[in-house]
Amino acid sequence: MENEQHESNKNVRRRRRFGFYSILLLVVAGLIVAIGVGAFIFRGYIQAFEDSRIDYIIKQLQDNIDYGFWEHNAESAISARLTEFETDGPVPISPHLSQIRDVRYVLRQKSDESTTESPVYIIRAGARDIGVVRFVPTESVGYGYYRWDVGSVEFLDGFVDSFCRSIHIIASQNAQISVNGVPVSSEYRIDCEYEYGAAYLIDGVFGGVDIEVFEFDGSESSPYHIENDWYFYPITIPFAREFNIIVPEDASVYADGEQIAYDRITDDSIAPLVFSGAIEPEDVPVFLNRYEFELADIYVEPVITVLDAQGRELLTQESADGETMYAAEFSSVYKEQYTETVETFIRAYINYSANVGGNIGGNISNLNNYILRNSELYRRVQSSRAAMEWVGATSVAYNSLEIDNFMPYGDSYFSCEVSYDVTNRTHGGIRELVGRFEILFFLSGNRWLAINLVSL
Repeated sequence: MENEQHESNKNVRRRRRFGFYSILLLVVAGLIVAIGVGAFIFRGYIQAFEDSRIDYIIKQLQDNIDYGFWEHNAESAISARLTEFETDGPVPISPHLSQIRDVRYVLRQKSDESTTESPVYIIRAGARDIGVVRFVPTESVGYGYYRWDVGSVEFLDGFVDSFCRSIHIIASQNAQISVNGVPVSSEYRIDCEYEYGAAYLIDGVFGGVDIEVFEFDGSESSPYHIENDWYFYPITIPFAREFNIIVPEDASVYADGEQIAYDRITDDSIAPLVFSGAIEPEDVPVFLNRYEFELADIYVEPVITVLDAQGRELLTQESADGETMYAAEFSSVYKEQYTETVETFIRAYINYSANVGGNIGGNISNLNNYILRNSELYRRVQSSRAAMEWVGATSVAYNSLEIDNFMPYGDSYFSCEVSYDVTNRTHGGIRELVGRFEILFFLSGNRWLAINLVSL
């Protein structure tokens, strides 16, 4: 009985040991599996971490510099800064390539901007910082990590600006300046310490410059000194001039297209040369006055233009005192209406002066029909009668007779110019009579009568 009890106890202990070892084996096996899985997971984590390290990408960049990539970015950076003087040509990158070639590249983290999610690094080429690289995630490698690639490269303003320079140009105030074929406007002007000179500053020039300077007279000016991108051209000194002109009361005066203000010198009426001696000064109609003005800082004689109240340009002619005066445009209406009147007068005058037919009395009587009685011309004709008595009978043949340049003065006067060429046959032979006159007519009643004749 005791033996049976002892054997039973042994069996119980044997079963307990078996259960313990079974459990132990299961635990050990579980631990082994867990350690394997953990090791696998840890290895994957380490691999993901390694794959996501930015230093690997940076080393690749440093060891395999793509100069074409850098040059393209430098070219883009320069293109964004080009001024109007270089936009029509190629981007001038070539002279600056040496600054980013054949140097050691180093990247360091930009601590004030870089984050774990957005790494930013500064590019250092040789002894200077040249730009900024921004990295972007490309694909997930697990465990919240990503592979990185270059997102963008931005060259630093200070580096790109080191490619360019500033151009200073000193020239005459009135000079026309262009750089690379583009006119330099007044917005580029700066204070100038040179009297009568103008200074221009053009910042941000990357390439070469072709500067052209043309003076007021159209001549091209050449620089007399160039130093450190300062271009000095000759400076032309301007002058001032006073003008006295004779214009109608309501006329507008322009100098080189700019209207000017002017002051009247005298209220005396100013008459054209054809009025001189024709009538008493107090009877000359007031249609012109003398004015003065001054133009300062001019380089050449200006073009003076005078317009009447209707905007018509007035023509220049000479006054009795030899001054320049401006009168209305020659009238085509007067020419059409009064050419026959003038021709009748001038034929009578030539008949009288050549004593055609030998009839002194008849020629003078006929001529007097077209002259205002008691005018200066009338008195001259009458006083010459005695001299004409010695002229024998002649005849004339007209080779040409031209009547033009009708100029009205108010409603009571007009003048015109007459040119003639006649062959005069006398008892002594043949002679050519050639003349050119300006004739002044006055409206007396309803007839236009000559009152003066001036040889031209």
